[in-house]
Amino acid sequence: MTSGQDHPDEMLTADHNPYREEILAEQVKQIYALAPIGFIATFFNSVIVFFIMKDVMEFRLLVLWGATLLSVTALRLGLVLWFRNVKQHWNFAETWRKRFIVSLFIAGVAWGWIGFFPFGEITLAHQVFIAFVLGGMAAGASSTFSMIKEGYAVFSIPALTPLAIHFFLIKDAFHCAMGTMLVLFGVLLWRISMHNYRVNRTSLLLRFENTGMIERLKQAKERVEGLNDRLSAEVEAKHRAEADLRAHHDQLERAVTERTADLTTLNKELEQFAYVASHDLQEPLRMVISYLQLLKQKYHGQLDEKADMYIGFAVDGGIRMQRLIEGLLSYSRLSRGAEFTRVDINGVFAAAVANLAGVIEESGAEVTTAHLPTVIGDELQLQQLLQNLISNGLKYRKPERHPTVHVSAERQGEEWLFSVSDNGIGIDPNHFDKIFQIFQRLHTREEYPGTGIGLALCQKIVERHGGAIWVESTFGEGSTFSFTLPVHGAPDGSGHMDSS
Repeated sequence: MTSGQDHPDEMLTADHNPYREEILAEQVKQIYALAPIGFIATFFNSVIVFFIMKDVMEFRLLVLWGATLLSVTALRLGLVLWFRNVKQHWNFAETWRKRFIVSLFIAGVAWGWIGFFPFGEITLAHQVFIAFVLGGMAAGASSTFSMIKEGYAVFSIPALTPLAIHFFLIKDAFHCAMGTMLVLFGVLLWRISMHNYRVNRTSLLLRFENTGMIERLKQAKERVEGLNDRLSAEVEAKHRAEADLRAHHDQLERAVTERTADLTTLNKELEQFAYVASHDLQEPLRMVISYLQLLKQKYHGQLDEKADMYIGFAVDGGIRMQRLIEGLLSYSRLSRGAEFTRVDINGVFAAAVANLAGVIEESGAEVTTAHLPTVIGDELQLQQLLQNLISNGLKYRKPERHPTVHVSAERQGEEWLFSVSDNGIGIDPNHFDKIFQIFQRLHTREEYPGTGIGLALCQKIVERHGGAIWVESTFGEGSTFSFTLPVHGAPDGSGHMDSS
């Protein structure tokens, strides 16, 4: 999804336009859908030309021209029918585009052929009539074929050029003027065609962007509703567990004691979660709901300034809400993540950097890495681990310094040692232990935004994978967060071991 501040024309020319293939596929559909209009115009115009010119132009050449033009039209009609009967996929859009351009060029050549015919017996009125017909076909092409950038040119250049050259070769003032006017008319139509092409591309880009944005907002709303259901289920599960512990107290005293300790820790986390959900999360939640309602009322498929403003508010509130809710939920559920598999950390790094692309571009940061190993673990949690550490390096940067973050790894015996180094503001050594505690922050939200969950989440992920995490830093010079992962894997949340 592009940022709401990006200009549509810039996105249309950018190599990273995420909807490039979808836009091309839609343009190809449109051009094939409108093609029959050109066939109808070709048929009637060719018949009119034939009857107007049959008495003043060599009949044999005229018949040959008409038969060629109608044959080309029939072949183009066959191409359109073929396109409609074949199951389409956006991967083949470029192939169908090239086929249509070739057929369009052949049609232009067929029309332009009449411009080479001798003018010996043709009056000036007949010559003007030919110019009028060819100009009309070019005018139709400037709108009908403008969905494809080169559509107008591949038809009109071979259609108009022969007649223009013919006029200039006669060398009298009238014919030179006619040739000049024909060229200028073609150039004007080309400009109109390019304008229509840009308008069409912009419209398609906005349509795809808005569709994606609405879908993401819908998914965010569903995640919030799902979170409420899961929270209620967890509270009920806690109560059932406590009831079971009381019922089996005499028989399972030792097991109850261990379970009580676990439940006490879980209860504290759930109490903190409930407090944050009932206080800090109410404001962004109300904001998301309010502006989603405004979006529903005001949006009718036409993006305007007000709609952009509403969407911006909704996205801002949604991001704040989503970060806090997902952070808390991730923290409480880390111990029950997916079973461990082989994970290529290079792919994990690439995914994390892609998720942070907006922040990296905005800050002008340089995020680099050496070759990273394959480990045994939970891919999503490892991605979250790297993403949080890289994000910290970008967030706590010095304004006057170009931010850099480097991720590296080396094997030390039976462990992989990973390091994430930055050149940010650094950390006071007195706070090294404090930063890994949940909700502990060293700065105000006004200084540096955040929830105080990120590093606690990192510690829990590393510990679940059987490793350790720590920080080394010089205040004002930057920090290096290091963590270890066993080479042969560690038990996951369900107690299974994958040492493949």
